[in-house]
Amino acid sequence: MDELEFRRRIYADPETTDNDVVDAAKQDDNKRKFWNEQIQLDRQLRKAVKVDVPEDLSHRLIWQQSASEFKRYQKRSRWYMALAASVAFTFGIGFTMWYHQPISIGGQALAHMQYAETERAHSLLPVNLEMVNAKLASFGASFTDMIGDVEVANYCHLSTVRSLHLIVNTPQGKMSVFIVPERGDIRVPSEFDDKQYHGESMELTHANVMVVGSKDADLSEMKKQVSEKIQFSI
Repeated sequence: MDELEFRRRIYADPETTDNDVVDAAKQDDNKRKFWNEQIQLDRQLRKAVKVDVPEDLSHRLIWQQSASEFKRYQKRSRWYMALAASVAFTFGIGFTMWYHQPISIGGQALAHMQYAETERAHSLLPVNLEMVNAKLASFGASFTDMIGDVEVANYCHLSTVRSLHLIVNTPQGKMSVFIVPERGDIRVPSEFDDKQYHGESMELTHANVMVVGSKDADLSEMKKQVSEKIQFSI
């Protein structure tokens, strides 16, 4: 994997577990160093946006003014403090609303589909029902039967959401099935597409399922198989 492709993959998902990215990092110290730097930066950014605006911020701003300053500039200070409190309140509300906007992960599922032809299973063993169910267990789910010719079953990250990615060989070409755990900050669009692929989602009892295939593929049969064969223990 060349440097440009490696960096593009890491920028798209610093927490990626894709086998070809891992192999490239193992073979090149510079790539491994760059990856570690991006992971640290990504974690720092996540930590930074979790800062909450204190509820008593406006009061703190007011009491920072000394008593003598308040007496001397009483009228002007009242206006300044009201403005400062208003700005702080508006910023706090705006920042909170921005941060708590639901994450839309349809686009990232499409991006993962780009590598479906080259992604390999992390295990050297063939993918069977037992293996898939072992990975599904962390989501409190299992399949009663295989949903087709599953050739890859890997965990992946869609934004910050740890999901299970299944790549299935079908008569219509490869399809990706993503099992996404139920979370309040996740927005899973019912349909999404780009120039090459399109996807559809289903909301199940304790998870969302996204199925992605080629632009002209009929996803209904795969969605039906998943909905009929998946079961939840929680």
